[in-house]
Amino acid sequence: MKSYCDIDLKKVGMRIRNERKTRGLTQTQAGEQAFISSQYWSLIESGRERASVSTYLRITKMFGLTLDDIFYNDAVTMRLHKAFSIEGLLNGCTISERAIISETMFALKEVLERNRLL
Repeated sequence: MKSYCDIDLKKVGMRIRNERKTRGLTQTQAGEQAFISSQYWSLIESGRERASVSTYLRITKMFGLTLDDIFYNDAVTMRLHKAFSIEGLLNGCTISERAIISETMFALKEVLERNRLL
């Protein structure tokens, strides 16, 4: 059974190929920009080779993408879910800010529950 984190290299390669073609680049041109050979680029695009993290980072940087964008179909959905999750909302908050947010959420929940009964 595949887990949510399994990476399908053929799909990753297809996403990279689509980005390259959208930008009107050949494999040689793209490889030069990412500092890899056109042959290696071809292997990555076809899903026959797993690149290193640093290579994927160079590829995503040149396209203005994130790793999520090339590894997952629903990268936008994942980012939105993370941003609106409790952890995402509390990210970067101080302990006192987290306490205020928690108290506000509990108060809001009580109001919603009261109104649900009406």
